[in-house]
Amino acid sequence: MIRFILFMLFAFPALCFAGTLTLRDAIATGLQNSYSVMIQKSAADAVHGNVTAEDAKFDPVAGASVSAGGSNTPTSYAPYNMDYLKQRNLTAAAELEKLHRSGMTGKFSLETSKLGTNDPYEELDPQYRTVFLMNITQPLLKNYGRDINATGLKNAELSFKQAQFDLYARMTETAAQIETAYYALVRAQDVLTLSKKSEELAKNLLDSDRKRFNAGIIPITEVQEAETALAGRREQTVNAQSAVKTAEIALENLINAPLNGQTEDIRPTFINPDEDGFYKTALTVSPEIEKQRTELEKRDITIKYLKNQELPELDATAALGVIGLSGNPTASNHFDGTYHDSLSDMTEGDGFEWQLGLSVSYPLGARGAKARTASAAAEKMRAVYTLKKLEQDTRAQIRTASTAMKSGHDRYDIAQDFVRLADVTLTQEMKKLGEGLSDTFRVLKFQEDLTDARIRAVNALYDYRKGEAELYRSAGTSLDRFGFKTGE
Repeated sequence: MIRFILFMLFAFPALCFAGTLTLRDAIATGLQNSYSVMIQKSAADAVHGNVTAEDAKFDPVAGASVSAGGSNTPTSYAPYNMDYLKQRNLTAAAELEKLHRSGMTGKFSLETSKLGTNDPYEELDPQYRTVFLMNITQPLLKNYGRDINATGLKNAELSFKQAQFDLYARMTETAAQIETAYYALVRAQDVLTLSKKSEELAKNLLDSDRKRFNAGIIPITEVQEAETALAGRREQTVNAQSAVKTAEIALENLINAPLNGQTEDIRPTFINPDEDGFYKTALTVSPEIEKQRTELEKRDITIKYLKNQELPELDATAALGVIGLSGNPTASNHFDGTYHDSLSDMTEGDGFEWQLGLSVSYPLGARGAKARTASAAAEKMRAVYTLKKLEQDTRAQIRTASTAMKSGHDRYDIAQDFVRLADVTLTQEMKKLGEGLSDTFRVLKFQEDLTDARIRAVNALYDYRKGEAELYRSAGTSLDRFGFKTGE
């Protein structure tokens, strides 16, 4: 099944991200700008040229030639009463030859000549001779049949089909990479936001502790604890900012364009993946699997051709020609006339020639042909095992991605429960702090617990989304998933 991308991949105007950069826009831009995709597309275009080249073997071949010559031959033949026998000739020929897909070769040729001589026994001088010949050679065993003679063309077409699958696979892989990088950027931005909130909590606590210290309510050590915590959280914010920048660079590199915009707010939409369903889909649409199935088609075609090459060469040949002659008579001659008379004389068919025949040849034992067939059969088995391995690997990839999604989902739910509990605990501890029943150390600890729980939820969500991207990539449906429709 050959797939063509219908969203005008290389005809999109350049996208500009002045506002929000949606995930779909990022994928579309990456597919448009990706050099790896462009390289694969160029490779497919190059392979398509082989299809035309193979088909061109059945194009008619025209030829033409012109020659002139002469001779002065010393003679001692007394009746000539001359020292030299002189001849001058001018010949022109044209031919048209074509190989048919049945294996038949047909050739039409037209040759015309002018001969001048001083031979007194020649009754035409100059004489004009025109000959039209039709030759046909038809293989009856080896090289017989449309399928056999179109082997090269069929394999070239299948190779182009494989190149298209390679392009589709590259686009699918690129889309999954962009999707994962986009989620990584979202995660980094969320962690940065949480780090800033954590820093703000520490700063507010420090401001409160300073006021309470100035009022003589708490000792200086609690202020110092708050200052130390704030310094640590500022460092975490700097690290989070660096992580965001790194994620931006990675995404920009994949889409080959500057971001200049914010990511969209992607709400978690958890699914329980049907592993068997995704695997069945992969068996029908995965470009890697379809490419390997196409390889099996090529192997079958090649084996059929090689088995034919084990047969003897038995060719039927036929030839039919008509001849016309005219010239200026040196004595009484029926074929007098001009050059054009040789053409009309030829069309009357009085002068003709014909031939029918059979030719046969066979290398005794045919060891070479049989060895090539056996080698092709072994190559086919290797292709079969490769297909089985691809199917096995695809199932493992789907199961691994599904496991990552389930684990991420479970961890996200647990982290969210922890966030709710930690938020309640922190609120209660802040109330106690205001009543003088708690201290800075405990409040800082509960703040860190809340931030850590939120970050764990962010990481779990990223792992779920990363597994989801890998799941659809393994099934070969990454592009369909985002509305980049494909068709046969």
